[in-house]
Amino acid sequence: MKCPHTTLERVQRKGRRRRAAAMACLGFLLGCSAGSASDSSPVSPVASSAGVSTVPSDGVTLAALGYLNGPAQQFSLPRTAAVTAKVDQPNNVAMVVSSPPPAEIAAYLRHALPAAGFTITADDAAATTMTFSGNGWIGSFTGNDRVSAVLLRPQ
Repeated sequence: MKCPHTTLERVQRKGRRRRAAAMACLGFLLGCSAGSASDSSPVSPVASSAGVSTVPSDGVTLAALGYLNGPAQQFSLPRTAAVTAKVDQPNNVAMVVSSPPPAEIAAYLRHALPAAGFTITADDAAATTMTFSGNGWIGSFTGNDRVSAVLLRPQ
């Protein structure tokens, strides 16, 4: 099944298994929800209208990672995050992260999200999943033993 409006960009070259796991994780999160071929009207990049928030010293913003859309100044990942695949669209911002481990990213998000104006709406440490909202966006985080993924969509 082809998703015509999904732009996927490889960020780093890694082994085939890691890339396959990252793509499977991102594909699972995204599906084809970006729209159908009939929804082809162009949309300009959308950034959050909220002001710049406090980012922890051990964090890096989406903007610093090259994202143009989403809460680019408000949402951050650990500075050591290795983004292996990304989607950067006005209605869908996503990333697959190969390191640090999912538990470390989740721990980072638990303190970084509230400081950036997000509310954590669900957090299951055992399943390594989290949902949150804020700055006009809703988001989810999930991880397995090899990779993590974050998905952000406008509210």
